[in-house]
Amino acid sequence: MAAGASGPTMTFGKRKKTRSIWDDPDANEVIDIPLGQLHPNPFNPRLVYRDEDIDDLAESIRAEDGVLQDLSVAEVEGFLDYWRGRLAETQPEKLEELEDKLGSVPAGDYVTLIGHNRKLALIRVGKDTAPCKVTNSKIPRARLLGLPENMRRIPLNPIEEALGFQGALDDGLTQAEVAAQTACRQPHISRRVKLLKLPTEVQQAVMDGLAVGEAEVLLDRLTTPDQQVQAWRVMKEEGLKAAFAAARVLAPPAPTPSEAKPKAKPAPPVPQQQTHSPDETAPVAASVSDAGPTEATPAGPEESAVDQETERTEPEVQTEPEPDPRAEAAQLREQACRTVVALGVPANPRETLRLLAPALLVAPSKTAREMAHEWLRSTAKPVGPDVERPDRYFTEVSASGDVKLTAHVALAVALATAEQRAADDKRSWDAQDRDYVAHLKSAVNYQPSDWELDRLGGI
Repeated sequence: MAAGASGPTMTFGKRKKTRSIWDDPDANEVIDIPLGQLHPNPFNPRLVYRDEDIDDLAESIRAEDGVLQDLSVAEVEGFLDYWRGRLAETQPEKLEELEDKLGSVPAGDYVTLIGHNRKLALIRVGKDTAPCKVTNSKIPRARLLGLPENMRRIPLNPIEEALGFQGALDDGLTQAEVAAQTACRQPHISRRVKLLKLPTEVQQAVMDGLAVGEAEVLLDRLTTPDQQVQAWRVMKEEGLKAAFAAARVLAPPAPTPSEAKPKAKPAPPVPQQQTHSPDETAPVAASVSDAGPTEATPAGPEESAVDQETERTEPEVQTEPEPDPRAEAAQLREQACRTVVALGVPANPRETLRLLAPALLVAPSKTAREMAHEWLRSTAKPVGPDVERPDRYFTEVSASGDVKLTAHVALAVALATAEQRAADDKRSWDAQDRDYVAHLKSAVNYQPSDWELDRLGGI
């Protein structure tokens, strides 16, 4: 192109800055605001502020002689006007919490929408003010604003995440919209929000470090808050995994040794015969006649000897039969099976298939199906259709098309089939029996009896 000719100017080495959804185009001016006039966002999901995290920020501020990113704030007066009206329509129960946190704050102060950790760090290094942008246009998004900021800088714990996600959902956003704005996958959001169904004690345990997967087991396997708290305490006191603790809570009380033994019938009472010494007189029936009652005759020597022999005879003692180890083991295994059925299909599909396959190959008997049907119907929340006849019950389950229900019922049938094989004392145990007992051990922490260990030792 000739010199002096006009044309487009090419610029190299510069990239266009991508605008964040949290950027406010109307807030360009940065002003220094006294730290005492900056108040926390009442919708901030963070509940725990760790000293080491604030110390790290403080060190960064010292090194850079200030914060690298300005705080985003809103005027308290406008914030309260908007959220009082909005909560009155959607969540009136939250109004009291809002008033407790901001109701007495001077109207000229500010709410820290983004940057509360930076404010705490500035206090720690001895600063008096913070550089801020007043972004009143962000007030309607106050619930969601702190969530991605917190997740990016100092990670939230799972319960804090759940509270942040739930706040955004309460504002009318869908899980897909929250996922798009927080760069989180939708299943992650759904799982976190579900944690808020846990009782407070277990939520606190999650905040203190209880693995989310373990908490989810308590939610999936136990239906009431009392059960979940009870299982968590078992986990804490005995060092058990959530699945074992849940099984412990759901299991019926173990039978005592006296209950496990067959009760002996009481011995029949021994008739008591009245005896008399030779010099005593035995009463005899008297007849009334015109001459009066007759006198009783003394007992003869032979009769007296018989009576004395009877007195020396000891009553027959009924001894209790020895407990049957087979019956005791079968009773405890069935109790374990009921617990497994109550818990549902294990999370490990390979373990389930390992148990199901042999049961399907041997074709479950009518008795096994009836046993499984009884287990499924006797859980705290009966599984499947409310049908008393086993044949009709299994027909309706098969026709339901519910994969989860079908797998649950199939597991019960497999357990019943395995238990029938194990209880048959006419056969020796084999690898299938070993897998059956191993499944009970892994699913509900079943402890085999000495008799069962002997049987397993021969495999």
